[in-house]
Amino acid sequence: MCVWRLRFFANLTVGLLAFAAIGCAKPAPQSFEMQNGLLSPEEFESATGAFAEVETPSDGLGAHFNDSSCANCHPAPGQALPGGGSNVTELRAGHEGANNAFSPAPGGTLVTLKALAGLTPEVDALPASENVRERFITPSLFGAGFVESVSDEMLRRTAQDQSARTNGRIRGLVREVDVLEAPGKKAVGRFGWAAQHASLLSFSADAYRNEMGITSRLMPDDNTFLGAIVDDGVADPEDTGGTFGEDVEKFAAFMRALSAPPGASSGDRSAGANIDAGSKTFESIGCGTCHLPQLVTSKSGTLVNGGAFRVPNALGNKIFHPFGDFLLHDIGTGSDVLREGMPVEARHKVRTAALWGLGTRLLRKVPLLHDGSASTLQEAIQRHKNTAAEEAEKFQRLPESEKAKVLQFLQSL
Repeated sequence: MCVWRLRFFANLTVGLLAFAAIGCAKPAPQSFEMQNGLLSPEEFESATGAFAEVETPSDGLGAHFNDSSCANCHPAPGQALPGGGSNVTELRAGHEGANNAFSPAPGGTLVTLKALAGLTPEVDALPASENVRERFITPSLFGAGFVESVSDEMLRRTAQDQSARTNGRIRGLVREVDVLEAPGKKAVGRFGWAAQHASLLSFSADAYRNEMGITSRLMPDDNTFLGAIVDDGVADPEDTGGTFGEDVEKFAAFMRALSAPPGASSGDRSAGANIDAGSKTFESIGCGTCHLPQLVTSKSGTLVNGGAFRVPNALGNKIFHPFGDFLLHDIGTGSDVLREGMPVEARHKVRTAALWGLGTRLLRKVPLLHDGSASTLQEAIQRHKNTAAEEAEKFQRLPESEKAKVLQFLQSL
C-alpha cells in the first residue's frame, strides 16, 4: 500500500522532490526492540554482540580511550537493544591564537578521559593553555541507516529550500566529507555533531579508534597522548578480518539495522488533539525549517557514500520522521572546537539535533542541546539565538496554552 500523506511537512518542495524522485514510499519501521529487517536473526545477533562487547587490552583497547564498549555510551533506551543516546560526554579542546584563529589541542581536539592501568589519562595532562573546552553528549543511533540512505541531493536541496523559505536568513551548511571506504570520494556529512561523516562504516572506524583506541584498516594509526605516540602493545591494525575490519563492519551493520525511534506514548487518548495542535504551531512558527519533520530515503539499489554502499530493500523507499535536517547551523549555542578541519563559514555551527525519540530521552533525563547544557525543553528553546532567534521569539510570544501544546507535541516524539 502506498503512503502519500505528508506529515505537516515543513518544506513542501523537498517533500514533492522526494515523492517525484522515489514514487511510492513506505513508512520506516519504528521500534526500540526490533530491527528493521536488514539482517537475518543470526546476523543481527552477531552484530549486536559486537556492538555490546567489552574490549580489553589484548583486543587493542587504549592506551588512551573514552570507554571500552559501544554500548557503554549508547545504552538501550528500551528493554532490548543498545544504541540510544546518553548523558555520557566526550571532551574536545584547543585554544585561540592570533587573529582569533583556533588551534586544536596537541594531537587533535578530542581529549580522551581514560587510560590503561599505570598510564596518565590524557585529560589529566591537558595544559591549562588549551582553554577552549567543550563537552558533547552521545546521540542516539536509532534510525541511522535511514539517515545514511537519504541522497546527498536531498540534503543539498533542503539547504536551498531553507534559504528560499526565509529569504536567506536560514541556510544549513552542507559539509562535503571524505568517505573512508571510498578513497578520493566525498559525500554530504550527516553523522556526528560536526556532520563529519556521511557513512556509517566511516563513522564506526572513527569511533573505534578515537573512543576506544582500536585501529582498523580504515583508521590504522593508534590514538596519541597529546600528540605523542604511545604503544599499546598490539600490532596495528588491531581490528582485522573482513574487508575493512570485522568489528567496524559489524558496528555499521548493527546501526543500519536499527529501526527508527518510536514516539513516546502519553497513555492519554485525549492528548491527541493537543499534540496535533502543537505540531501545527511548531510548524507555523518556523521550527520545522531546520527540525524537518519528514525525509524519504533513496530508491532501493541506489549507490550512496561515493558508490561504496548500495541502499538495500530494508532501507530504500522509506519515509521517516527525524525532525532534523542533518545540516550545520549557528543557533547561538557555540561550538568553537568543531572548527578543526572545517571551512571558516562553519565557525560556531553545529549539526541540528534530530528530535525523534525526544520523549523517551526526556523520560530518561538525558540532557538537551549538543553539549547537554539544557535540562528542560523550555531552556533548550530559549537558548536558540542567531539564525534561530526569530523562531524562538515566536515561541516565547505564544499564549501559555499554546506553548503547552507545543511542548506536549515535542514530548510525544
